[in-house]
Amino acid sequence: MEKLNFSRLAQLIAWASIAFIAYATLTRVGFVYAIYYRLAPYLMHIGIRKYAAMEHFVAFAVFGALFCVAYPKRVVTICCVVFGAAIVLELAQTMTPDRHGTLIDAIQKLAGGAFGILAVKIALSFWHRRHPTQEAPITSSTHG
Repeated sequence: MEKLNFSRLAQLIAWASIAFIAYATLTRVGFVYAIYYRLAPYLMHIGIRKYAAMEHFVAFAVFGALFCVAYPKRVVTICCVVFGAAIVLELAQTMTPDRHGTLIDAIQKLAGGAFGILAVKIALSFWHRRHPTQEAPITSSTHG
């Protein structure tokens, strides 16, 4: 029962993360600037362009990692969801009045998503090598 609860929680968090990313991507640009101005002092006042690149990469790395934890045996599906979301959200951004989608932003998101997925897959691989008779705690899913 505990394994099933963890799996469901991981799935809920993964889907909530894409909902938040979609909101942040498609909402008014003032939302992004408000976050930047609050975080800038902690990030040594990096420029908005560097912040945006970092934010794209980190957001999709976390998103990819969360989906990999939630659905550890569905790598192709995970890649389709994560990479598809990066492309669709970047295209959808071109339809908003004060935002714009760019190829470089899409590449940053794709790279972040790939990094997150690979990081979790590598961590799971090491876990399975060290504990060959145990199932990794984050792969305990009866649905995937």
